[in-house]
Amino acid sequence: YQIASHIELHHTPWSHFAVEDEDLNLALALQREEERQVSADARDHGSLLKSDEDPDTKKEGAANAMDADFPYAECPQCEDFVHLIEFDEHMNNHLPLQYSSDTITNMAELDSAYDAILRQSTIDSQGLTTIARPIDQNHKKFPQNNNATVLAETRPKGTRLGKKELGPYAFEDRMPESMLKRLRTGEPTRRLNRIGRDGRIFTERVVDNEVPGLIPVIARLCVASSSDLQIVHLCHPSVQHVHKGTNPGHFCGYRNIQMLVSFIQGTKASGHERFGTELPGILQIQDLIEEAWDADSQNLGKQETGGVRNTRKWIGTPEAASICKHLNLDHSVKSFSDTKAGRAHQQLLNFVEHYFSQGAEGPISNPKVHGSHRPPLFFQQPGHSMTIIGIERYSNGNRSLLVFDPSFEPPKQLADMVTGSSTAAIPAKVASRLLRPYRRGALQLARFDEFEILTLEVSILPM
Repeated sequence: YQIASHIELHHTPWSHFAVEDEDLNLALALQREEERQVSADARDHGSLLKSDEDPDTKKEGAANAMDADFPYAECPQCEDFVHLIEFDEHMNNHLPLQYSSDTITNMAELDSAYDAILRQSTIDSQGLTTIARPIDQNHKKFPQNNNATVLAETRPKGTRLGKKELGPYAFEDRMPESMLKRLRTGEPTRRLNRIGRDGRIFTERVVDNEVPGLIPVIARLCVASSSDLQIVHLCHPSVQHVHKGTNPGHFCGYRNIQMLVSFIQGTKASGHERFGTELPGILQIQDLIEEAWDADSQNLGKQETGGVRNTRKWIGTPEAASICKHLNLDHSVKSFSDTKAGRAHQQLLNFVEHYFSQGAEGPISNPKVHGSHRPPLFFQQPGHSMTIIGIERYSNGNRSLLVFDPSFEPPKQLADMVTGSSTAAIPAKVASRLLRPYRRGALQLARFDEFEILTLEVSILPM
């Protein structure tokens, strides 16, 4: 009921979940006003009862509350908390994952609604979306040997962060045992026999939420989706798309760290010895973050968060940078916000295009596709992080980031292309639809007023 009520109350008229009945809309409007009044009364009443509340009750209440400092809602599909300005688009992005192009009816209507959602949410959001834990207010590239120190010094020293910065479980001491058990167990794994290039059979370990070999397929879809594509730049093809799999949401920062590690492992870059042959799990990454904090007396991460071990607290660029510093991985962090030089999203697109074009190699598979040995980029927007794997430029000058978003797993049709079981030509509309969860164009990025990027500066060892 709560999910249905949220969709009816909060989705825009452009959403396919919107309510059109006028009488029902009036009733819902009255219900909305009543709920606001109840929430206001509850806040006033709650301030009088704080001293008598049970600590566990207080924490649970913090997780469920919705207020101006926490403009996020939990997606019923993937259980991630999504900023309200992109909730409709997020829900629509789940459609290609659930159905093939043959089973979805009225696709043209859905595409039209998707475009309308993008336009309206951009108009509504300008000036309202900033990162709760800003890193670099001066937009400087941090010296590679002093990143984590600078990060700590730019935040209020010793201030305990709350729900705005750490998410709905900001004051959680320990996540539910059932969730801990699932994280300890890890994602389902399989062993497959494959034929190598030398003709010999070898056994490959396959983890259900780790998808290797996706970047060449993304390149193929980019070319197929539009004849107006001018060029696409991509990172090193060893990067895996790590999605949430069977585990619940709340762990996007950890998944993006896993994607960076997949590059380090796949290229045998400096520091790969620390990780072995398998990606570290979420609990292992939490241990590594705590270890990094303990080893750096100037880092205030543990004091500010209360610790992240065995919790669902959000992490972001500061924690990724702390790990890099602790493991002696050269890196830099850059932030973008609106200035006289341009909007934040324009600066971001300029930076990413320059980053990948500087490391570009000759065309691969198609004259428009340029690969590189560049690492992917850890990408933070307000409330969510992703991994940037490339950028597209079109003949009209428009650009789109290409990202691996932990919230979305590859659609079946795309997964079949990775395994080679689907080699047929791809119609442009189908390619565009499959790429929807992987693209972030200017219209989408313009909703947000701040971004952060973490760049690895590591040496790739000879293979």
